[in-house]
Amino acid sequence: MAETVTQPPYQVLADIYDHVMTHVNYSRWARYVRDLIRQCASFEVEEVVDLACGTASLTLELDDLGYRMTGADLSEAMLRVGRKKAAAAGKTIPFLHRDLRRLNNMGSFDTAICMYDSINYIVNSEDIERGLRSVYNVLRVGGLFIFDVCTEQNSLRYFSNLRDAGQGPGYTYDRSSTYDRENKMQFNDFAIRFTDDDVVWRESHAQRIYPLEEIEAQIRSSTFDLIDVYSGFTFNKGSEQSDRVHFALRRSA
Repeated sequence: MAETVTQPPYQVLADIYDHVMTHVNYSRWARYVRDLIRQCASFEVEEVVDLACGTASLTLELDDLGYRMTGADLSEAMLRVGRKKAAAAGKTIPFLHRDLRRLNNMGSFDTAICMYDSINYIVNSEDIERGLRSVYNVLRVGGLFIFDVCTEQNSLRYFSNLRDAGQGPGYTYDRSSTYDRENKMQFNDFAIRFTDDDVVWRESHAQRIYPLEEIEAQIRSSTFDLIDVYSGFTFNKGSEQSDRVHFALRRSA
């Protein structure tokens, strides 16, 4: 019988993450981020930090669009994959091991982004406040912070009692997703097995699904100016009926 070993999020999953996420059109994400920057920036944006950059797929796409990129993530395992991909592409992008709530010794940037519902992984409001202060401090005056969150609509539509399985080169995985509507928590549990060992690796990922008005209230009480809230991949007004909502903020002073 296979041994079961539980790991923190994005430790073992990092090794297969890009295969699991092959359905994601990162080029489309990058073009949308570029369009948001052009729409919202008050000066020409050159230096961008990709917070919670993961395996750097979006980071590399934005680098291809001409931005000078830096990647940062809390998971060293994900960063390790991102560094290998950047090196294979002949890119010299800095990748930093950082917690979004404590972005120390990073320098300053024209824009910070935090995409693909990474903010939902911050599961309490106090840490959202800390994160906003931390990001504010790595931006130049007038700099942008662009991030997205998933809504309850998204969790109810796609991740309420979802069961999924897949395989790739040398591995299989099972995923179980549930949504706790009362506590506004989404859970994604992975069981990963590699063909060359006899271990089932388990990871449990938890996300908080914030009401949009709560996030807007946090922004308005922060030192950021809220530019607008957009429904996913559009310039239409974001709402609870959107699956994904993008926020655009500006550092005013």
